[in-house]
Amino acid sequence: MTTSKTGLGKGLGALLSTDGIPENQRDSVVELKINDISPNQGQPRKNFNEESLKELSASIEQNGVIQPIIVQRKGNGYLIVAGERRWRAARIAGLKVIPAIVRDLTDKEIMEQALIENLQREDLNPLEEALAMQSLLKTHKMTQEQLALKLGKPRATIANALRLLNLDESLHEFIVRGDLSAGHAKVILSLKDKEDQRKVADEIMAKDMSVRQAEEYVRRYIENQENPKVTKTKQDIDPRVKQSTREVETKLKKHLGSKVRIKLADAKLGKGKIVIDYNDYEDLDRLIEILGE
Repeated sequence: MTTSKTGLGKGLGALLSTDGIPENQRDSVVELKINDISPNQGQPRKNFNEESLKELSASIEQNGVIQPIIVQRKGNGYLIVAGERRWRAARIAGLKVIPAIVRDLTDKEIMEQALIENLQREDLNPLEEALAMQSLLKTHKMTQEQLALKLGKPRATIANALRLLNLDESLHEFIVRGDLSAGHAKVILSLKDKEDQRKVADEIMAKDMSVRQAEEYVRRYIENQENPKVTKTKQDIDPRVKQSTREVETKLKKHLGSKVRIKLADAKLGKGKIVIDYNDYEDLDRLIEILGE
């Protein structure tokens, strides 16, 4: 990797040392040993797509790490404040050093900067975003107004994001996986009862509803609850069928190593389709080989 011109007067050895960064190089780009850096367990982002990491790693092999990561001095090494995905990809690429900016931050500032960078890059799923916001509010006793100002977002955006945490916990995984969008979750949250939330979410995923379709379905669902004499146009899926569907999805996902969804068109007849996601032609070839066994 081409070393940064910033602060090279003391030689590369000084830059690779964990003995500290000179005061006049604070916020300057320096090169640090990649093995002296550790991920921040409290960072907002919890999920890293393996295929996406491989793609970034290939780019880093060709072009190097273009944007420095941000770290905080921690004991004899450094803690990542922002840029864990770049750090992971650089390790996969076999890099020994990585460009970094060393900052002296409080725990609150570390979390703020990690959250802000991930939000700017749109790297967080809606649930990770909501959990990070909640942590800042509770741990550091911030108000929603203060957090909105810090993140450069309207207060209503903060409030709406936090509402996701009221969703039944059994549905969180589906948001992380992308089976339910933030828009779907917002629609489901119009139902206060957790069991109702689960039933409606199952129906939305089984029939692959758009957010608009989900809104209409929930509207009818609430009407039917308020007036049970109203004739239902479609029969709800038997809970046993839903459970069986989830189990099959889980088994197929483990066997194929890919995201799998079963969409029921007619629960009574057992009619439907299986949707298998793949990332590229190479991944498709892998699936064809598995299915051909």
